[in-house]
Amino acid sequence: MLVTPSRVKRLWYAWSIFILLVGILPLHNFVGHAHWQYIRWVPTPDQLSSPAILLDLGVDAIANILLFVPFGLLYALRGLGGKPLSPGHLVLMAFALSFSIEYYQVYCHNRSTSLLDLLDNVLGAYVGMKAGEAYVRRHMARVAEPAA
Repeated sequence: MLVTPSRVKRLWYAWSIFILLVGILPLHNFVGHAHWQYIRWVPTPDQLSSPAILLDLGVDAIANILLFVPFGLLYALRGLGGKPLSPGHLVLMAFALSFSIEYYQVYCHNRSTSLLDLLDNVLGAYVGMKAGEAYVRRHMARVAEPAA
């Protein structure tokens, strides 16, 4: 399968929509009034002393990071077409997507908004971008090698 910049761009858009759907579904959770009191800005001392909650926070963090790794990876693979891509642009897009989902969740039952989720999502996109940049560098070096 040939990986073309246009195919990678379509995959990147599809993954962005997937992230959005993971963050907002099921739609019946949306109630239209805010739940500001349930926002977890940072873990509380009680949460940090509870092994069960720490495990839940760790699993949640890993899930958020892994969800956004393909977002950054596909963004970096768009560089195969020779376009220079900005890490700042990726971080801003990941932040905007994550923030919009977290803000939506303020108005939902059974969803929790967390500053840590926002940071994990941006971290995942950045990690994915770095992995993608390494792949692009290897690919470009292979293409530049003269055939023996």
